[in-house]
Amino acid sequence: MLISMQDVSLIRQGNTLLSHINWEVKSGETWAILGLNGAGKSTLLRLIMAEYWKTSGQMEVLGTNFGAGDIPSLRQKIGVVGSFIAERFPTQLLAEQIVLTGKYKSSILYTTYQKEDLNQAKQMLEDLGAKTLIGRSYQTLSQGERQTLLIARSLMDAPKILILDEASSGLDLFARESLLRQVHRIRQLKEAPTILYVTHHVDEITPDMTHVLLLKQGKIMAQGHKKEILTKECLSRFYDCPIQLIDLGNERYFIQPEATHV
Repeated sequence: MLISMQDVSLIRQGNTLLSHINWEVKSGETWAILGLNGAGKSTLLRLIMAEYWKTSGQMEVLGTNFGAGDIPSLRQKIGVVGSFIAERFPTQLLAEQIVLTGKYKSSILYTTYQKEDLNQAKQMLEDLGAKTLIGRSYQTLSQGERQTLLIARSLMDAPKILILDEASSGLDLFARESLLRQVHRIRQLKEAPTILYVTHHVDEITPDMTHVLLLKQGKIMAQGHKKEILTKECLSRFYDCPIQLIDLGNERYFIQPEATHV
């Protein structure tokens, strides 16, 4: 079991942010975490990364029991990609140098590195189909290219769990689809991490994602295999509104309110 939460709640400054969370993530699963703004998605992630501490319940991540385990060591095993990270890097660094910073969990290269290290970073870009980024400075990259770079960077330390935290935010249609293709490439890697893909949008749930968690007002409304969750009935309850579930093919769906509720 990679993640185990049993009746976990989180209260901060008198506000209940997460309430009675029961959730398990097993090796080989890829989870899409779906929720609107304020649902508690970021709070749940911070709990997994031990940036927040549970108020009650039992919790274990990658074999580390919260309250009795080595938290700094745990954090080294979790990679994170989010639009907020993209602003932290010196613009003059080359793409492969930024990828290499992932090995040191830093936004700068603060230590001497070997040619072999840089070659490893270049190989990671090649593995993700981004060879053309090698040798280019960060300031010349588009937002979509930067996101690919951040994914490669997050994989440099061979994480056991990779969190994509609304990684499509700000991306245009084509860059978003490129990001979703990267999820497929990651799953094909020899030492592929378990992916938690956090999003607002049902149509970003691809065939690579096996399970879905619906988070609403700090509570899990539904969870399970995506075939059980991505139904008109379940999603209508989730959004408190009758919806149309439009089949886009290839196990992808688009939703919109029914005409009488537009």
